[in-house]
Order: sequence, then C-alpha cells, then structure tokens
Amino acid sequence: MSIILKYILKNIWEKKFRTFLIVISITSSAALFFASSAIAGTMTVMYENQMRMQTGQASLLIRADDQSPSRMFRIAADDVEGVALTAGEVSMGGLYTVPRNGGESAHSQTAQLQIRGFKLEDLEAFNPILFQQKALGRDFAGNHIILSQRFADQYGFQTGDVIDLEIQGSDRRLVVWGIARPTGIFRDSPQAQTLTAVVPLGYAASLSGVQGSVNTAYVVLTPEADEVQVQARLSSIYSRYDVSPPFSPGDIAGMLDTIIMPFFLMTTMVLFISVFIIYSTFKVITVERLPVIGTFRSIGATRKTTDAVLLGESLVYGVLGGLLGLGAGIGILYGMTSILANDPWSGQMDFSMKFGPGHLTSAFILAVCVSVISSWIPIARVSKIPIKELVLNLVDNHSRRKTWKSVTAVLLLLFGTLAPRFAPHVLALPASALGIFATITGVVMAVPLLTSIFLFFFGHLYGLIFGNEGILAVKNLKDNKNILNNITLLTIGIAVLLMINTISYSVGVEVLNAYRDWQFDLMVSISQADRSTEQSLRAVPGVASTYAAREQWGEVTVSSHDYPLRYLQGIDPLTYRNFITFRPLDGSDADELLAKLGEGRYIIPASMMQKTLQLEVGDTLTLEMPVGPKEYQVIGFYDSMMMNGSNAIIHQQYYRSDMGNRFIDNYFVRIDKGAEADQVLADIRSKFQRRGVWGQTNQAMEDMNIKSNNQFFVILKGFSLLAMVIGVFGVFNNYVISFIERRRSLAIMKSVGMSRRQVIKMIFAEAITGGCIAGAVGVLGAILMLLGVPYLMDATNVPIGIHFVNSFFVTAIQGGMLIAVLASLSPALKNARMNIVEAIKYE
Repeated sequence: MSIILKYILKNIWEKKFRTFLIVISITSSAALFFASSAIAGTMTVMYENQMRMQTGQASLLIRADDQSPSRMFRIAADDVEGVALTAGEVSMGGLYTVPRNGGESAHSQTAQLQIRGFKLEDLEAFNPILFQQKALGRDFAGNHIILSQRFADQYGFQTGDVIDLEIQGSDRRLVVWGIARPTGIFRDSPQAQTLTAVVPLGYAASLSGVQGSVNTAYVVLTPEADEVQVQARLSSIYSRYDVSPPFSPGDIAGMLDTIIMPFFLMTTMVLFISVFIIYSTFKVITVERLPVIGTFRSIGATRKTTDAVLLGESLVYGVLGGLLGLGAGIGILYGMTSILANDPWSGQMDFSMKFGPGHLTSAFILAVCVSVISSWIPIARVSKIPIKELVLNLVDNHSRRKTWKSVTAVLLLLFGTLAPRFAPHVLALPASALGIFATITGVVMAVPLLTSIFLFFFGHLYGLIFGNEGILAVKNLKDNKNILNNITLLTIGIAVLLMINTISYSVGVEVLNAYRDWQFDLMVSISQADRSTEQSLRAVPGVASTYAAREQWGEVTVSSHDYPLRYLQGIDPLTYRNFITFRPLDGSDADELLAKLGEGRYIIPASMMQKTLQLEVGDTLTLEMPVGPKEYQVIGFYDSMMMNGSNAIIHQQYYRSDMGNRFIDNYFVRIDKGAEADQVLADIRSKFQRRGVWGQTNQAMEDMNIKSNNQFFVILKGFSLLAMVIGVFGVFNNYVISFIERRRSLAIMKSVGMSRRQVIKMIFAEAITGGCIAGAVGVLGAILMLLGVPYLMDATNVPIGIHFVNSFFVTAIQGGMLIAVLASLSPALKNARMNIVEAIKYE
C-alpha cells in the first residue's frame, strides 16, 4: 500500500501543470460558490446600514400620510410598554446665499439645506453624530447649528462662525456649534442637491410656529420588546398617522433578487467547466497509469485498493482546492461587494463582509464533492478492465460513437428550447433556469456529432486549402478524445463569455431605449407645486414646454392579486404622448386607448405586469389607494421598461381623487432648441430655490443608470472570463497530452518522408479547424441559451430583450482559432524536433 501511495504522490508532484489545472478548477468553483452564497447576507447588511444612516436604531417611524389631519403632531405622553425612546423631529428647508466672491456664476449663488430639529441628547441616543469640530463649554440650544463637513469645507465655515440663512421666508443668523463628519444623518450622496444641518428642536419648532409638535417621531424599542405589538399599540394612539418600520426585509429582498441569481447561474457555468476538466483529466490519468495499476493488481492489490488510492488522489485535490477556494472566495466576495457598494445613485456605501461557518463548510464540501464525483466515472471504468488488458495497455485512444449521446443531446436541446416557452407561470423561473442548463449540456454532448458534420462538409475544402496535410488533419480530428475535449472546453467558455457580453450589451440598449421613450430633457420636482407653479416654470428662459406629471414611485398594493405596483401614473391623455412614447400592445390605437381612460376607473398595465399577473382585457384590479381600495378595469396593455415593467397608467382625474394628493409630483420639461440642459436646470433651481426644488437632466440619469448596470456586469464578465481562462488552461493541457500520445504516429509519418514543415502545417491545420469548430459551436450554444434568457428575466420581473451583435460572433470564432493555435504552438515545435527512433520506440 505504501508503494502505491508513494507512486501516486510522486505523480502528483511531477505532473505540476496537471495538478495546477485540477486544483485551480476546484478552487474557482469553491470560491465563486462561496462568494455567490455569501453576497446575499453581505449586501443585506450593507443596504440595511445605508438605510439606517437616516434612522439609526429606530425600529418604527411615526409620520403623517395623505389621511392625516396635519403634517405635524404631538408626541403622546403615555408610556408604551417596549418603547425605550421616542425622539421627535421638526424639519424645514433653508437657503444659504453664497457671497459674491464665492459664487462661480450668476446661477450658482445659493445652496439648499435641509434644517432638521432634534434634541441633541435624543439624536445622540439613537443615531450619534461623529463630530469633526465641536463647541466646548456651550449647550446646544437657541440659534446654534451643526453643519455637515461637506458644506463647511465647501464654504469655509468653522466652529463659532456665524452663518446667515433664509428659513421659512425670513433671514436668520445662526452660530456654528459643530461640524459633523459624513455619517448618520449627515451622510450625503454625490448627487445630493440639499445638504443636512441640525438645529435644536425647540428652535426649529419656534421657526415653524408649532411649539410642542413634530413632523416625524423615531421610536427605539427595548431589547425584549415585540415590534408587532408595539406597532399595533402606537397605531391606536396615533390612529390618523402612519406607524411603520423604516424599511421592510421584503424591500431589500426585492433589490437582491436580480443581483444574486445571475451570480449563481455563472457559478454553475464555472462548476460545469470544472467538472468537465476534472473528468477529462482523470480519464488521462487513469489511462496513463493502466500498466502500473495492472502491475499492482497482478501482485495482489485488489480493485478496491487501487480505486481507493485513485479516489484518495482526487480527495487530495478536493481538499487542497477547497482550502484555497475559501481564501480566494473571501477575496472575491470583498471585490464583488466593493464594486456593488460604489453606487452611482447613493455614492460609496460602507460595507463589511457577512458570512458564517455554514458558508465556509458548504463551499468546502462542494469542492471535495466536485473532485471526487468528477473523477469517479473514469476510475470506475478502469476498475472493470481485466488485469491482462491493464498490463498490456490495450487502450484505444479513439472514442466509439455512442448513439445515445446524440439522442440525449437532441432531447436536451428540445427541452431547453421548449420548457421556458410553455412552462406555467408559477414554474417559469425553474423551467427557464433548467432550460439554459439543458441547452449548454445538450450542446456539449452534441460536440462529437457536430464535429463530424463540420468535418464532413469542410473536409474537402481543407484539402484544397492545406493540401494533403489538411486531409490528414481532418482524419486526425475524427473521434480523437483529446481534440474533442479541447473543442468542448472552448465551446463552453466561448458560449458563456458570449452570452454575458450579449446580455450586457442588450441591457445597455434597453436602458437607452427606456430613456429615449422620455421625450423631454429635464425632470423637476418643486415642493407643493400646482398649476400656478407650472406657469412660473414655463417662464424660465430656455423652457419650451412642460407636462405636470402625477406619479407614485413607491409601492401601491394590488390587493386583488397580492402584487406590489411600483410605479403608477395619473396622466393627461391630451398631452401625455408629447412627452412620453406610448406603445400599446395588440395593435391598439394609442389615442383611442388613452382617451378611454377618462371614461371611468380604467387602467392600462405594462406588458411585464400583464405577464406576471396573467391579465386579460376586462379583468379587474383592486388598488389599495390612500382613500381606500378602488377597483380599476383593464382596457389594454403597453410596452414599458420603467421600474422593470411594474407600472401602470390611469387617468389623472382618478389619480387625484384616489391618491388624495392635490399637488403635482414632477414636471417633465422640454427645452428650446440650442439651449443647454444644465444651464436651464440651474436657472430653474435658482428661481425656485426658496420653495425647495429637485431636478436632474435625462442625460445625467441615463449615465448613472448605465454606470450602475456596468458595475454589475463587470462582476458577471469577471465570472465568465474566469470560466474562459480555466477552459483555456484545460485546452493547453489537453494539447500537450495529445501530442505526447501521438509521438509514435507522428514519428512514423516523418520516417516515411513527411518534412518538419509539413508536420507543423498539419498540426496548425488541426488547431485552426478545432478552434473554428469550437467557435462555431460556442456561438450556436450562446444563441440557444440567449433565446431562453428573456423568459428567465421575465420570471424574475426584469424584462430584457436580447440584441444580437454580429461582430461578437465573428470575434468568438476568431478567438477560438487563436487560442487553439497558441495552445498547439509549443508542442508542435517540440514534436517537429523530436528524435524519430526514440519516438517510434515510445510507449
């Protein structure tokens, strides 16, 4: 037994590249699985921390809603069991006028502040401030103010300085009591147009004329409190106000769904390649060791003994790859999180990795299982070979055609094509995912058949291009195991990389199309805007026309279908199409369909909502509106990507009455030809600075959206590139093994007159042909998988159309040929210089 073990360990050490190939494959699978499984917890904590920047340790918020009698309320004096602290806030807008010598231009001489009034001891209790500077020996009272570091640095303020602000229409002089670092409520995104400042609660209440009242209350619970019971008790006390958590786990889960699943899909693809590499490599290992295994068997070693030794070797690979995979996985998790944490909308979010023993254990077990299971089939086959054949090494290096593989490949391709299209909606997600895996598996199993077909049609052409060397190359390619393995590895890598790049490109096109549907240049929101506000807005230089948009960007529950509607518009049918492209489905007339909205409580859902809820014209949707549940009848559907297709439109008349909101939510602004959008936006901000204004250009929003998507696809492309790199390593390994096995046959060819140049020409013809086949089959596999991607994305409520790019396909085929040629270069040159006599004697 010790002799066998020494022999196996010696082979592991001597075959360094092969060992590296197996270990790196296992390491990659374990690392990506660990990172993909741990990213959910890490991102959940990161998003929670980001949201808690504003709410601290508060578990519940008390706020006015559309049904409240006033935006202000008094904090009840009653003690509520389970409540440790109820901290009130009074907030309002403030305006700072930049001194003339500090303004860069005529339209940038003011800065907006959100003035938030707190009792400092309450704020420090549930959301502490991290001070950069702080007044000593003075209480935080009266006209004191705490500024953010960003504001203080920009305008040159220090503790003790006096700042003049316009608050509630009056000029106020305040003393800077402290400068706060950008954490907690002072955390601002790069796009923030209004910065935070804190004043004493009593001073803020006096400025608002609402002494004793607040507009928000932050409720901190005791450790043993039952949040549901406390929320119910507070809801009865504040019966006409909203009492709810700052955010729900469902909100975060919804954000993570579209992030996590693609990572697991890509991890599975890498796992697929790793299994194939380990399987094919162990086939070579077992073939190489047939004589030695036969010798051991002939002197008394049992099949179980030799099987256990080979499985022990694969176990060593699995343990080593698993341990390395855990370390690499932590690094990959950190890289993924740091990329996703740099949000273009919210800025750089603080993050820390969140994983536990379960993640580590499952990744390690996966590594061991991948190694052992992938190697078992070759080991089991060797175990069945009689001792005589083992000793004499009677092994045929050419595979026999197996009809069942071709039949299975066709069945898998049919399943992958049909399952996503005809699966019931409740099974759409698993059916689509299984369809994609079935497709790539079917393509892999069909490689021998597709290679034979390719060679049948192009064999004569290669004879014309490369001469007799081309004919020999085609014959050498037929049913050669190592060449077929190379084609398979390149096929998987090319297909996965091509699929990810095509999806990335398609998302960019879809985002671009979504913003092109907005036939306006600016989106502007003005506090308590009405029709007179719109008239003032139209008077701003450069403004050509405006549209008063009534829209709810938060969740509106469709109680009849238990569905969260994330974007609801109340439109004016007469002017809506001048600002938004409207594409009804089923060939309906756009004007007639929109006009019908005003005839009753009718609704037009987006196509994605139609698919998700299986809606038909005439169905009734019950919307939970602020004034109570309202029933709307479906009169048609339209094409829209906004909020991933979770949107619908109703008439503005019913929107105003059912939402209970008399103010206009946003304005869509079209500018004059030749005007600059940034300049017009700056003039709008300047004109409405005292009322509270937010605005953004379409181009800026589009750029941030594209940047956000690119961050996500950088990670997926990294996964696919890793899969490709592993595949390329496998190709290089297989080419080396292939030429070692063919030394004798190549030597015989040289002995009967084939020149060195002809040998190299033949080998390169083989490489080019194999690379071309791999590229073509990879393109076919990518196309077949991409045809199922829209169904998978629909199942996750992210509708994306696939846009094929011909140049991607051409590059994929060229890449396959280039990799194959580079992989064959070194062994081809070595074989061209080999000693004929020694090679003929080689066994």
